[in-house]
Amino acid sequence: MKNFQNAVYVMIATLFAAATFVALPAHAGATPWIDIEVSNGMLVIPSEVGGVKGRSIIDTGASGSAINGRFVKARDLEFKDGRDIRIQGVAEVQERTTYRSVDAMLFETPLTFKNIVDLNLGAPDLQLLIGADFLSGYVIQFDYPNERMRLISRDSIELKKLKNIKSKRSRESGSTLVQLKLNGKIKSWLTLDTGANGGLVISRQLAHRLDWVDQFDTELGRVGGVNSTAVMEHFRVPVVQIGPFEIANAAVSIPAENEDMAMFDRSRASGSRLRERSASDGLLGYDILKHFIVTVDYGKGYVHLSPGVSAQASE
Repeated sequence: MKNFQNAVYVMIATLFAAATFVALPAHAGATPWIDIEVSNGMLVIPSEVGGVKGRSIIDTGASGSAINGRFVKARDLEFKDGRDIRIQGVAEVQERTTYRSVDAMLFETPLTFKNIVDLNLGAPDLQLLIGADFLSGYVIQFDYPNERMRLISRDSIELKKLKNIKSKRSRESGSTLVQLKLNGKIKSWLTLDTGANGGLVISRQLAHRLDWVDQFDTELGRVGGVNSTAVMEHFRVPVVQIGPFEIANAAVSIPAENEDMAMFDRSRASGSRLRERSASDGLLGYDILKHFIVTVDYGKGYVHLSPGVSAQASE
């Protein structure tokens, strides 16, 4: 086993019972394409918060949006305090504070986050993490090969008829889940996550079922999340299948032996204080998505993929 010193990717949290909602204006048709910066596998767009220009992360794996506490502190911004909520990160769950009535500018459109959680998102010039509360209002199109994206109003496209990937909306988190075929036989539901810059992130238990743990040379790396870090093993497998497409030499990450990670707790808290079994087996991130133009109706769970030059249709 190789010792991989630097983190291979950063995963952003899924929010637990987030109470974040956004007042969104209506758009006719589609917005113009905007350039996206791919930074360490994450999608970054221009934004403005509190009159300050900066950058924000688009994260389809987060059930709610967040503001970077380091940005708020660096700019001496003041917002009304909201209630504390529980946040599930990569490795653990923590309670974090929220702010109320935070005005921002995204896609050249003013909007207000009625309740947004304070998280550590890294450098102070990163302002927001944009999650389900924003994304669920639109069909989102990510053109990974050309590094651009746009929003499409749901009434101007029938993605239910156009979808070519087996997918669904998670009742637990509101995230979009897509089905992959692993090892040519095991079907697995993974969260489509533009905030994860690896390929597949799955549990060690599932990797054992696939006979992957001892079959491939692995590298150790530490993964940073919003709450803490975790040690992961990284390796590549010959092929994974997503819908009609096969991706060769696909990157896979699993928790290191004896590493306890909250994201793979199969029983998760729901908003009613009951616990339900998670439908997601892990994350589907940038190292797979980068081959495609991804069109997703986040609110309904429909997905269409158009391949770039690196993705080949399987027979």
